Amino acid sequence: MERKNYTVAVDLGSSNVVVAVGEKAAEGQMEVASIVSKPVEGVNAGKIENIELVSRAIREAMSEAEEQLGIRITEAYAGISGDFVRCARHTDHVFVYDPQNGVNQKDVDALFDRMRNVQAPDDETIMERVPQNYVVDDNQEVKNPVGSFGKKLSSTFNFILCLRTPMQRLDMALKRLGIKMLGVTSNAIATAEAVLLPDEKEEGVAVVDIGGGVTDVAVYYRNVVRYIATIPMGAMAINRDIRTMSVPEKHVESLKQKYGSAVADLAPEDKLIRVNGRTAREAKDILLRNLATVIEARATDIAEFVLQEIKDSGYIGKLAYGIVLTGGSAKLKDLDELFRRVQASQFVASHDDQVCPAKWRPGAETLKPSLDLVGLL
Repeated sequence: MERKNYTVAVDLGSSNVVVAVGEKAAEGQMEVASIVSKPVEGVNAGKIENIELVSRAIREAMSEAEEQLGIRITEAYAGISGDFVRCARHTDHVFVYDPQNGVNQKDVDALFDRMRNVQAPDDETIMERVPQNYVVDDNQEVKNPVGSFGKKLSSTFNFILCLRTPMQRLDMALKRLGIKMLGVTSNAIATAEAVLLPDEKEEGVAVVDIGGGVTDVAVYYRNVVRYIATIPMGAMAINRDIRTMSVPEKHVESLKQKYGSAVADLAPEDKLIRVNGRTAREAKDILLRNLATVIEARATDIAEFVLQEIKDSGYIGKLAYGIVLTGGSAKLKDLDELFRRVQASQFVASHDDQVCPAKWRPGAETLKPSLDLVGLL
């Protein structure tokens, strides 16, 4: 790259590839100089299946960014997503070098060194090591242990792992274009860092990024990423279902975004929309309630998988800011209401002595069925 103050990132999705170029401002902050998105083929649920098609799409996006900025891109960071990315926790400890003077930075560094020596399984590589907490002498967790008195310093780290093959294929796709991959990160974390506010990360939040082929989940609490997961299902699964209504593929996405709803009973019951076919004779009318019914079925599957992952994280009861929906499909009408309803349904299923009032959200008060709830005539 001709100018050293540019940083390039490549985000490979199942339906689009995005090239983002950032320029470091005088104050040291990164400002977006260019963002180019191009459709991509040859990717299935985040996995590269045709390297030629992927390289071609990346080349088109890179060339447009280069032309906009008058630069030559030779290196880039990459984001990756798929069910081949996972997290695993590992706990270890070191003995404090000088207990009488308390824990110092050298003790923390020694603990990091032990974590760096942890090896991934043969078919995986460690992308990131994220400290979750520190504990001195098995007492209460602390954010920063430096200055605390004790003999033993412990910590649990979250290891973000990825299968080697998908990473190697992404590296190969970039190398074919003469681009060096400087590093690779999980799209789940990259997206969360881009959209979340500091208070959200501190008080607890789950970010759900609904992409074309996959849905990424990242859970934050106390300003630390606690859990990530990828569900191999996204917007393209909804689109395939809409295609079963004999809707031409070229009209599916626009039909979904313009007229679709994730909650069937919120869609007009008797309103029709005409969808063009290949010819005027093949045009057909679709009932919006039927369209929403098809969308809701698959969107409910996605929501249930997402909520299960959040439950598995162990932080479902600590998310003060709830769930943040992002990604192209987050624009789907009533999707937030669908997630709320699925959460309420799951709560009632696991608390059979309680019911949720209308518009209930996690953390709000519930009701216990009784005669007191029955209105008097």
